[in-house]
Amino acid sequence: MSYLNATRLVFSGRFQADPSTVNNDVRHYDSASFLPEYQEYGHGDKAEGWWNPSGSGAFRLIDCVVRGVHYADGRSTDNPSVDPIVGMAVLDSNTRTSGKIVDIDPQWQLASQLWGLVVRLAKVDATGATTLVGGKYAPNPFRDLWFTRVSGFGGDAAASALFQSVLTGVEWADDLPDSAFLKELRDKTEGDQLSIRLVTYAYRDDHTQPGFTFGTVSGVIGPYFVGEPESFVVGRRFAPQSGSTSWNNINFFTGTLGNDHRLLLDLGNALPIDTNYQPLDLGTMTVGSLLGPDTAEGGPAGVGNFQPIGTVPYQDPDWLLKAGGIAEFTLNKTQLNNQSPGVYTPLALATQPQNAPVPLVAIRETAGGQFVGAEPFVLRIDSSQNGPVGVTTTLYAASYGQPTPFTSLVLAQTGEMDGLGGGYGIDQPAAPIPAAGIPMSALNFPTTVATGADGTVTITVQGSPPNNPRGYIDGQLYNITYQIAGESRQNFGPFEVIAVHLRDAYPVPQTPTWAANIEPIFQQYANLYPIMSRRLVNLNNPLSVFHNREILSLAFSLHITDPNYMPVTRDLSEGKRQTIVKWLGALDRDADFQAALAHATTPAAPAPATDLKTASAPAEVVAPAGGKTTFARAYAKSKAGSKAGA
Repeated sequence: MSYLNATRLVFSGRFQADPSTVNNDVRHYDSASFLPEYQEYGHGDKAEGWWNPSGSGAFRLIDCVVRGVHYADGRSTDNPSVDPIVGMAVLDSNTRTSGKIVDIDPQWQLASQLWGLVVRLAKVDATGATTLVGGKYAPNPFRDLWFTRVSGFGGDAAASALFQSVLTGVEWADDLPDSAFLKELRDKTEGDQLSIRLVTYAYRDDHTQPGFTFGTVSGVIGPYFVGEPESFVVGRRFAPQSGSTSWNNINFFTGTLGNDHRLLLDLGNALPIDTNYQPLDLGTMTVGSLLGPDTAEGGPAGVGNFQPIGTVPYQDPDWLLKAGGIAEFTLNKTQLNNQSPGVYTPLALATQPQNAPVPLVAIRETAGGQFVGAEPFVLRIDSSQNGPVGVTTTLYAASYGQPTPFTSLVLAQTGEMDGLGGGYGIDQPAAPIPAAGIPMSALNFPTTVATGADGTVTITVQGSPPNNPRGYIDGQLYNITYQIAGESRQNFGPFEVIAVHLRDAYPVPQTPTWAANIEPIFQQYANLYPIMSRRLVNLNNPLSVFHNREILSLAFSLHITDPNYMPVTRDLSEGKRQTIVKWLGALDRDADFQAALAHATTPAAPAPATDLKTASAPAEVVAPAGGKTTFARAYAKSKAGSKAGA
C-alpha cells in the first residue's frame, strides 16, 4: 500500500515554492497588449504581475529532518539511540539545480507538478552531507487541494495539498548505518523505487513578510510495490457528503486495511488547523464501522449503528508533524467481523465535542466504498497534421479498497469553460480571456469502458490540431471527467479531472528565421519570466541571445524531467522546441537575425541576485487572495455558468 504502510519514515520541515506569477493571468500571454508593469509586484487594487513576478519556478526542501520511523511489526521510535536515522536530514539535490513547480497551463492551475526534484536521506556532520538513500521524484501533480484548512486565514495561506509520487532510480549507500528501519525498507520495496507523500501548507505568499515563498511540509516515505499507482492509494476513500469539505471542515482522505489487520488513516491533509498550525479541537475523534451503512454525514454515531475501532490521537503534542498525520489501529476479531471480504461496512470518523450528547459522523467512507482514480491525470499532447496523436492514462476502480473487476466507467469532456485564468482588481489587461475546452471535436477518447479482472482499464486520449482557438496562447486546455456508470460524481473532489494540454500542430520549418519563428516565442517568454532576462539571458534582445546561444541550445535540448529544461513551464510544443534548437544551430546563417543583431543594443548586465524571502515592496501593497485561490474561484464560477446554461 505504498507510503501508507506499516513500514514508513516520517519527516517534516519547510519547503520553498518560488513560481513566477506573471503567467497567472492568461492575458499576459498576449505579447501585443503586454505592458512593462506586468513584470512588477501587484499593489493596491492593481494585480500587475501578481505577488511574485520575479519567481524562478524553484521548489526546494528546507531544514527537513526525520521525525520518526515505523516498523512492520507495529513498533515505532522517535529516538535516534534506537534507530540512528531519526534526526537525520531529508534533502534535495546537492549536484544539480533545484526542482521546479509547474502548472500545465495558465487555464488549469489546480494540478501543479514537481519536475526535476531529488529527495535523499543524508547524514550531516562537519564534513558535509553523506547520502544514504535517494532518488528522483516522478513528476506527479498534487491532489486533494483545499482552501479552508487554516482557520482564520484566507486565500493560498489557508490552502493545503497532497503530493504523492515515487522516487525512481533509488540508490543506496554501500556503507549504511546500523538501522533496522533502512534494512526493512530496502528488503520490502520492489525494484528501484520508493513511495513518497508530501503535504504542503502554511504557505507565505506576501512578499512584504518574512518567510515569503516558504511553507511547511510533512513527508512520508515507504516501500513501493509493482502494479500500484504512483500518485494515489487504492484504499478506503473518505469523502464529504457534498462540497469540498465535511460539515466540520474535514477534507478528503484515504486509509488502508491490510492483511495484517492494521488500519492506517492518512489525516495529514485532512484536518483543519489553527493559525499556529495545530489541529483545531473537534472533540474526541473516533474511527469505526458504520453498522448502518446508510448513516449520513452529520448523523448520530451511537451504540447500535457505530462500532468503534480506536481514538485518533490528533491532539497529542506535535502529532501532525511527528506522526505525519497518520493514525494507526490494529483491529481485533470482533472489529474484523465487519471489515472482511464480503461483509465490508463503511468506515467513518465520529467526533464528540465536550458536553455533546452523542458523537456525530464527521466524515465517512464513500457509498459502497467506491473509488475511481486516474493516472496520469495531467496529459500533454503534441498534435500533428499527419493524423491524431494519442497518449494513455489508466483508470483504477475499487470498492472498500479492493479492485472491482468488469466495472463500467463513463468519461466525458466538460465542454466550454469561460473565464479561466483571469486576474483581479482594476486596470486589467486589454486582451480577452479565451474560452477553454473547445473545439470539443479536437479531442477523442472512449466514453464508456470496462475495467479488466484487475480493476483497471487503460484508455487512449487522441488529439487532433485544435487550430489555435485561443489566439495568443498555444493549443487548448481540456478537462475530462470520469465516474462509475450510473453513479454521481458526488464523492469526487472538485478538481478531480483529467487535464489535457493539446498543443497546436507546428511543422518544423526547413529554414527557421528569427522574425517569423523565433522572436514571437522568445518575446512571450521574456514577458512572462522576467527573472530570466534579469539574471541570465534577455530573450527579446538579439545580442543577449547570440552571446548565450550555447547555453540556450543545451537547455532546449534537455529531457523534460531535467530541472534545467527550458522553458521551465514545460508548455512549449515539441515542434516549436525542435524549431528553436534547429535555429540556434544555424543562427549565423539567418540573414534576418544578423540584421536584427546589427541594430540591437548591448544588453544590461544581469542584476545581482536578491533574496526573494525579504524583498521589499511598496507600503500600499495589499495581499491578494493568491494564485490558486483566484483560479479556483474562477473555475467554480465557470462551472456554475455551465450548469445554468445547460
